[in-house]
Amino acid sequence: MSRICVVTSRGSAYYALVTRLRRAGLPFSSLLPDSDIHECDVILTTQFELSQFGQKALALEALDDNPGVFKGQILSRLGAAGDTILVGIDPGKRTGLAVFYGQRRLALSTFESAAAVCSRIGAFARGIPESRLLVRIGNGNRSAAVRLVDMVKKEAPGATIEVVDESGTSAVSSKLRGIQRDQAAAAKIAFRKGDVVSSGPTRIRD
Repeated sequence: MSRICVVTSRGSAYYALVTRLRRAGLPFSSLLPDSDIHECDVILTTQFELSQFGQKALALEALDDNPGVFKGQILSRLGAAGDTILVGIDPGKRTGLAVFYGQRRLALSTFESAAAVCSRIGAFARGIPESRLLVRIGNGNRSAAVRLVDMVKKEAPGATIEVVDESGTSAVSSKLRGIQRDQAAAAKIAFRKGDVVSSGPTRIRD
């Protein structure tokens, strides 16, 4: 199992890193700066101390405060660099968002506005720039889907966007029990192949 190590002599930085790791649900070890670090796969420290630890190190100052983006940044350094950031969107009055890195879940969220959804997608795109971004949008609400496609194009211009047949995604599966319905639908949409949207005017097939 990959080992994440927090190594810093600065109390406030240690607290910030540990808090983010716990919010992201990532296990870690705490080490003193003069400890043996050869078993660490990723070392989290401060910008001031970064040069002590070589290529394995990431600085607190370069990491995102959002738990999902933060988790993706760490996973991208744990041998998963280049994996796809996979996003599923269930459009509606309340829009469900599900984000995965490879097969690992980064975030499940619900938003009241399309702008908030796209802002969060942009945060993942900017925070993990070395990874491909694939955004899949359900077609159940056509006008909302078209609006989201156009907004995602502007927020994350490098993303591949697909429109997905979302029929059947509202059914609750045992794996997603206890998760809000719109979020569960978004998670299913994320793993359902759809029609790739071209760079021109957005059109959704019947």
